[in-house]
Amino acid sequence: MVNPYEAYVKTSVETASPIKQIVLIYDKAITLMNLVVESINNNDLKGKIEGIYEIETIIRALDSFLDFEKGGEIARNLHEIYQFILDSLIVINAKNDVNLMKDLIEIMEVLKEGWEEVERKI
Repeated sequence: MVNPYEAYVKTSVETASPIKQIVLIYDKAITLMNLVVESINNNDLKGKIEGIYEIETIIRALDSFLDFEKGGEIARNLHEIYQFILDSLIVINAKNDVNLMKDLIEIMEVLKEGWEEVERKI
């Protein structure tokens, strides 16, 4: 049986503009990052590992969307940020570094706000 909430979210993403889709992807990553913090705080190893895996998948997808030819310096900068996040996820997984994850959440929130600003201007 299909979960009504999941069906709603799927439809929302599929019918959203490309910029809105990016914002929704950022929202998902931020939610997962907060869940990883909770998992670490609750000694939930499975939740931490699953969350980090999902975050990594999202960040790799965001990185794969970059168009270096059209995006120029912005695309290169985003690529560097995404690489930093991926490298940091390894540290977080190994050391249960909640503070580093909170730093990543802040970075993702700033990036999401940037995309929301782009969305408002279009």
